[in-house]
Amino acid sequence: ARDVADALHYAHTRGIVHRDVKPENILLHDGRPMVADFGIALAVSAAAGGRMTETGLSLGTPHYMSPEQATAEKEISARSDVYSLGSVLYEMLTGQPPHLGGSAQQIIMKIITTPADLVTVHRKSVPPNVAAAVAKALEKLPADRFESAKAFAEALGNAGFGGGATAQAGTASGIAAGRSGGRRWVRVAVGVALLALGGAAGAALMYRAPTPAQVVRFKMELPSGQTLATSNRYDTPVALSPDGSRIAYMAFDSGAGLPNVHVRTLDQFTTTSIPGTETASNLFFSPDGLWIGFVNVVSRTMYKVSTAGGPVSQIATEAGLSSAPSWGDDHTIVYTASGGRLALVSDGGGEPTILVDSAKFSAFPMAPVMLPGNRAALVTICSVVGPQCAGLHVIDLASRKLKMLVPNASRGWYLPSGHLVYGTNQGALFAAKFDLKELEIASAFVGVLDGLNLGGSGFLAWAAIAQSGTMAYVGTTTSANVAIVQVDRAGREVPIIAKPGAYDQPRFSPDGRRLALRGSDAKGADQIWIHDRGSGTTRQLTFDGQSVRPSWSPDGNRVAFSGTRGSKWRIWSAPADGSSPGEAADSSLELLSNAAVSWTRDGKFIVWDGQMVGNKRAGNDDIYAVPMTGTDRKLQVAVATSAQEQTGDVSPDGKWIAYVSDDAGKEQVYIQPFLVPGGRTLVSAGAAQEPAWASNNELVFVNTEADSVMLARLEFGPTVKVTRIALFDRRPYRTGTPGWRGYDVSRDGKSFVFVKPTAATAKVEPIVVLNWMDEVKRLLAAAGIK
Repeated sequence: ARDVADALHYAHTRGIVHRDVKPENILLHDGRPMVADFGIALAVSAAAGGRMTETGLSLGTPHYMSPEQATAEKEISARSDVYSLGSVLYEMLTGQPPHLGGSAQQIIMKIITTPADLVTVHRKSVPPNVAAAVAKALEKLPADRFESAKAFAEALGNAGFGGGATAQAGTASGIAAGRSGGRRWVRVAVGVALLALGGAAGAALMYRAPTPAQVVRFKMELPSGQTLATSNRYDTPVALSPDGSRIAYMAFDSGAGLPNVHVRTLDQFTTTSIPGTETASNLFFSPDGLWIGFVNVVSRTMYKVSTAGGPVSQIATEAGLSSAPSWGDDHTIVYTASGGRLALVSDGGGEPTILVDSAKFSAFPMAPVMLPGNRAALVTICSVVGPQCAGLHVIDLASRKLKMLVPNASRGWYLPSGHLVYGTNQGALFAAKFDLKELEIASAFVGVLDGLNLGGSGFLAWAAIAQSGTMAYVGTTTSANVAIVQVDRAGREVPIIAKPGAYDQPRFSPDGRRLALRGSDAKGADQIWIHDRGSGTTRQLTFDGQSVRPSWSPDGNRVAFSGTRGSKWRIWSAPADGSSPGEAADSSLELLSNAAVSWTRDGKFIVWDGQMVGNKRAGNDDIYAVPMTGTDRKLQVAVATSAQEQTGDVSPDGKWIAYVSDDAGKEQVYIQPFLVPGGRTLVSAGAAQEPAWASNNELVFVNTEADSVMLARLEFGPTVKVTRIALFDRRPYRTGTPGWRGYDVSRDGKSFVFVKPTAATAKVEPIVVLNWMDEVKRLLAAAGIK
């Protein structure tokens, strides 16, 4: 305990307060204590942009937390560490911390309000001076404790709290504290990394992962004058050493015509430029982290260079620029050779072995990843023409047989935790358990990350994942407001998706956990996308032709939409998990163009508006119902007059249909009985569009004259009584048309989802995630995948 106090005193005199002194952070090596994890709390504080109380954080471990930490005081001094060390010593002497409780809250309340028992209550043989020193260290008020950890150490060594001189010495690798008698030394592994966060104050960060693992994200700002090389020819511009301690990246220096390789350890500000790499691209590390491989963008040959610098050595000729190679621990490298051939070569050079020749199947193998054991590799197969990938495959390197793992995937990675990660050509990552022996997917996929930059290729996500669990990716951050927002009835916004202009036509899933949206694919075609609000990931659901205007089935398992397969527009229904392309709701039904689609809450009908091929009333939109249950699947007319009827939406109980009609000379919102005789009722006052049911007796619509979102309360009787209430301003949000609704209402009727147009300014930068593998495991566990 005295050695630890000496080490803490040395840190305190240099302005470092540990903030989390506990048994787990005091390690023993050959009988000598080593204090670890300095600066974790300060790192989180700086990352949050301020002190603990400003972000609602109280850092520390409950049993050893000082009262001022427990109450989240703004200023935490060295005396807090004295209290925590006193708690640790108390447990060393008695076998239990000074305060116990059934929960963290109970423990914290005792720390704040209840004096600790004297050590001698539990252990009578403890010397009086030690018991008194511990009691003084555990005083509630910082001013009543020892003024320093050094004073605490002296008290522990002397019956009268005097004498016990100590000697202190610092080393380059940490903090050393010694005692003159016996020459016992303590080396404290500080490992402080000052990481620039958005140009603000640095964060002190410990490299060794805390227990339990703490996921930490930070943007790695490049030195002044550097710009990340983001052209497609420099794919991939970032790489991580297998142990996650070092990052390599391609960057332009100020005034430089070509980028070169820069290397930085994550616990340092400074970067090192590697000479001879001015034309490098597609970076990758050797398994031992001592070498960096790259492809020369001019000669299209593969090289390696030591991370410490030195001569550049050629490994292979005719290397392709499509993606980074992968270095196996058996001294072989799998890579894409020129001409779209997948090849294997020794890291010492020599003649390559061709594994796959693209000419055989008109596809291009890209982004190979060597799997553990070096018997197989992941590889993404893409079409030769156009930025579209057929999917992630695994290749047996002995038999050279390819097997599809994930269709429509772009790039894959394997985690030592036994998981497969794949990227989409929209910059999202998904993960599942993977059977390395059978080379098969062993669970469902779960979204784990979104927002990856795709670079010039437009479809290969830029990311690097270390075997240690650290990952780095190139992200695009914007200064704009979010594009998809949730709004309550008072007009208060909550952001959902931060990709301005990327998606529209949002629809809540029945449980509110997902959104169906319309967005463009890599070719610019309209497709349906599914956004998972829990993981923040967005994946493409449809891939053929054009697909627009989605609507969820009542159980949330399927999505209906209007789309083309070939040149014909039809109403389609597809599984929401993407397990199949889906099928036409009525194969005999052909539309003139796209149609607004709405699935009734009882699941019996899909309602759509528009015109059918061959319809005698072409030129006027009507509203129809496609039966989805029973034996009679005959198409039914819901609303049809000489005017235009559009945007049909059926009430939750299935009794009424709301729609827009222009037969009075302007678009107005009406309701009438659904599929049974009955007259209609005007709901809006003045011009209106976009009706949607919030409940059986509440209808939401947009007053287009006042640009406001309205709520109509309906009382049903011999006639329908309508009470209109203005909710909030519609102008900040993208408007729909009479033919489609640009927003949606949640099933409980209390929330709305809107598209909010914004102008974005983008900044491309590397983002590092420490202990990301633990986050992946937690997300899978939350989805029931152990």
